[in-house]
Amino acid sequence: MRSLFLLFTLAATIAWAQLSGPTPGYVFDAQTRELRPIRGFVGAAHLGSALINDADAASASADGTLAIASRFGSIELIRGFDSDAPTRLTLLQEPGDVLFAWSGHDVAVVFPAIRKVQIWRNVDTAADLSPAFELSLVDGAIRGLLLDGERLVISTQSALYLATTGSTRQLLAVADPSAVVRSGNNLFIADRAAGQIILLRDYATAAIAEKFADVAAPVGLQLSKTSLLVASADTRSVDAFDLASKVRTASLELDFLPTRLESLGTNPLALLNSGSSREPLYVLDSRNALQVYFVPAGRDQ
Repeated sequence: MRSLFLLFTLAATIAWAQLSGPTPGYVFDAQTRELRPIRGFVGAAHLGSALINDADAASASADGTLAIASRFGSIELIRGFDSDAPTRLTLLQEPGDVLFAWSGHDVAVVFPAIRKVQIWRNVDTAADLSPAFELSLVDGAIRGLLLDGERLVISTQSALYLATTGSTRQLLAVADPSAVVRSGNNLFIADRAAGQIILLRDYATAAIAEKFADVAAPVGLQLSKTSLLVASADTRSVDAFDLASKVRTASLELDFLPTRLESLGTNPLALLNSGSSREPLYVLDSRNALQVYFVPAGRDQ
């Protein structure tokens, strides 16, 4: 086992005003319906008190200054999310399930049940509203979103789609897409059923697909400076592949089951699981050698 774990003591109750240290990222717990910050430093961090509660869904921007949530049938925007005096703005009254995707200070909101997309731009200052559009051509349950600034990449249980105002088309049929990340004009797609990572070059135009690597049961992807990191549920590991040569350059064994590899803000950190009252959150640090740290995730903190 090459993972590095650091244990520390956490006070049972910490008030918002007493929290200190940086905030590497934010975690939404669907069971408690809370968005909570990770406070402190890698290897010595804890989950802070809920900043958003009673939410059906919630997400923070990569820089941590903004957040969006679905609460009580409304879509709420929170500005100054990283400050002591955040402000709230109701963007839309729309009940039902919702998915969020950020691109800088633009945010896309998708309502899967009614196949509707709404995008707000420059929400840090103006919240400019782009025309809503439908996703009638998207087949199957929507699993994930990626907003590249102009276009929305949508993954379902069997395909990837590219959607803009007035245009939706299928990019690629995929047996079981579990994660998608973007690198410039290219997409990397984890196909869990096929045990494969797919590279989709020039996805907005030519959309040329090729195999990037074989990985058993990939469940998450993250880009570093020169590598693609892949979490495998089958081998319980994180592998690093060189972007240019496609060669595996490093591998980190895990003693828990990874369920995702989701970046924490703009930091080279990523969540590997969802955590629970009995299991901590595991955070991957890829700044130098691959290392894993845990953050207690008990719901009574």
